[in-house]
Amino acid sequence: MLYILDTNTFITAKNTFYAYDIVPSFWSTLLGMFKIGKVKVIDAVAGEIADGNDDLAKWFGENIKKSADDEGGAYVIQAKQDGTVLQNYQDIANLVMKNEQYSDAEKGWFLSRADLWLIAAGKTFNATVVTQEKMPGKGTTKVKIPDICQQVGVKYVNLYDMMRAVGIKI
Repeated sequence: MLYILDTNTFITAKNTFYAYDIVPSFWSTLLGMFKIGKVKVIDAVAGEIADGNDDLAKWFGENIKKSADDEGGAYVIQAKQDGTVLQNYQDIANLVMKNEQYSDAEKGWFLSRADLWLIAAGKTFNATVVTQEKMPGKGTTKVKIPDICQQVGVKYVNLYDMMRAVGIKI
C-alpha cells in the first residue's frame, strides 16, 4: 500500500507532538518509510512545503527532495506531469465546481491548493491519502479532502492510522 502525504501532515507533526527537538526518531523513521517506498509526496505538496521557507522546508529539502529510494525512483511523484493524474484532476475539479453545497470562495481555495492534486494522484495510483483534515459536518460549505476522497472512492487516513499501518514506532 502506498501512502501519499498531505502538507498538513508534516506541519502538524512538526508543530505538535513530533517536533524535531522532542521526537527526532519520528523524522528518521518517516524518512525510512520514504526509502522503502511506502510513503511519497506529490510535487504540489513539495511546493507548498518549500514555500514555507522554515525549518520544515529545510528538512524536506535536505531529506526528501534531494534523495531517491533504493530503486532510484523519486520520493516526490510528479503528479502535474502525469496524464492520468491530470484527467482525474479535471474530473474531480468538475465534480467540486458542480456541487452547490460548497461556497464559491471555498471552491476557489480548494482548487488553488495541492489538495485536488493529492486526491487525483491517490486515485491514479490507488494510494491512500494521509491528511489531518477531518470530515466536514453536515451542510458545510467547505471543501475538505476526506469528503472529496469519499465521493471519488479514494482511501484516506490520518497520520496516526498510517503510522500503525506501516509499523512506525517511536
